[in-house]
Amino acid sequence: MKHKKVLAASLLVAAILVSSVGFTLMQGQSAGATEPTSLSDLINYPGVDKTYIVHELNSIETLVEVSNLENHGTVRGIVVDGASAVRQKLIDKGYITSFADISFDVFVDINITSPDGLDSQTVTAFKGWSKASGPNGTKALVAGAVMWVQNKSIIMATITNVLPPEQMPGVDPFIIWNAEPAFIVDMYSWVPSPWSRLIYWTYWWYDSHKAPNWFWGVYWNWRTYLQYYSVTWTWWYWWWWHWYYWRCWYWWSTYWPY
Repeated sequence: MKHKKVLAASLLVAAILVSSVGFTLMQGQSAGATEPTSLSDLINYPGVDKTYIVHELNSIETLVEVSNLENHGTVRGIVVDGASAVRQKLIDKGYITSFADISFDVFVDINITSPDGLDSQTVTAFKGWSKASGPNGTKALVAGAVMWVQNKSIIMATITNVLPPEQMPGVDPFIIWNAEPAFIVDMYSWVPSPWSRLIYWTYWWYDSHKAPNWFWGVYWNWRTYLQYYSVTWTWWYWWWWHWYYWRCWYWWSTYWPY
């Protein structure tokens, strides 16, 4: 009986170890990881050293692409899934009447490499803030990217009072909660086929020092939605959130390593 108990215990320990290893591999906690597991992982993309700009679109080229996005829902000839839904949401909210009401300051072709270094492709990424402001000093941010090889895309809209320093109306946002500044980030993102729908979540906090890792919360809500809708994870999602952070949010003390 003793031998049977020892054998059973050994099998249980082995099962736990296999399960733990499997969980770690699924979560990805190394340089070749498949997914980020913390804000530090997210913003320090493993393939960044092999990423480089191929071409920055000039003002005329940008106008052409914005027109294509507005009229055809494409960038670089690739369909941006959900572009019309994102546009309509911002129209309904009163921030724009078309994508021409967004000041796109970034339209760039980039060569990106997967975290394991085994895959690479060219993407076109773009972002811009609404020219008009909404209630309480809020503005709308539109950002997205298309993948040339895979013909895939991502697009997001954000309504927020967490604005770039040069657009912030003062030292703190207009909205005050418990006599402290409140920060609100309302996110809209497109879930691809077969669901083909716009998802929404919000993240907020008060006092700039109360939520140093807020960007991870925004990302994790999005990741949870993908899991709920059984959307297959792909490595360039990691690159996208890395780019999205550094191009749109890094200036707001989102990552304090201490």
